[in-house]
Amino acid sequence: MRASILLLIAASALSVQAQTKCTDCALAPSAPSTAYKRLIEPLLRVPDFHMHYYDDGAADATVTCPNDCEGFPSPSPVPEVAQLMKNPTITVPLLIECLTDGRRTNAQFDGNTTTYPMKVPVGYVCLDILMWRFNREPIATPDDCGDGLGACLQTKLYFRPDDYTHCVSATCDPRPWVSLVQKNWKLELRSGRIWRALRKQIPAAAQ
Repeated sequence: MRASILLLIAASALSVQAQTKCTDCALAPSAPSTAYKRLIEPLLRVPDFHMHYYDDGAADATVTCPNDCEGFPSPSPVPEVAQLMKNPTITVPLLIECLTDGRRTNAQFDGNTTTYPMKVPVGYVCLDILMWRFNREPIATPDDCGDGLGACLQTKLYFRPDDYTHCVSATCDPRPWVSLVQKNWKLELRSGRIWRALRKQIPAAAQ
């Protein structure tokens, strides 16, 4: 009888532990590089990206060309985003490292029938910039696109702005799918395939 009670207590403790909020997975890399601090973390301090993400529409809501994507970019993105649209050999690895960073920015997702409006984590803003940077095969499929969030991007390389949980105060925890997407981006980078997908025409503001 005593042994059974002890087993029940142990099982209960494990259950509580499994349900406890992950307190460190929403943070930046444990030892962020100087470049990460200089180029990624400023996104956390942008007061207004002059755009918002939404489920409906033609998938053209992006921090890289707020309000109007005709002519790239019009108007210009905020300086913190413009910096990450330059020097891909430096910024792309940082953007991929950023994907699991659950600290929230002031970029807004409007929500939908199942998700409340929310300020999206910096990881999704980094994914947005990656989507702008790589718009061809093997990363994207521009000739086979629909509308909406993530259109054109390979499914294995995309997560939604609400693919996070435990959004309390200034941080969220990325769901497991976010980490898997990051792993897939790292594989594309490591293999070198990623560079075949680079956008051909780069606006002057991002050069």
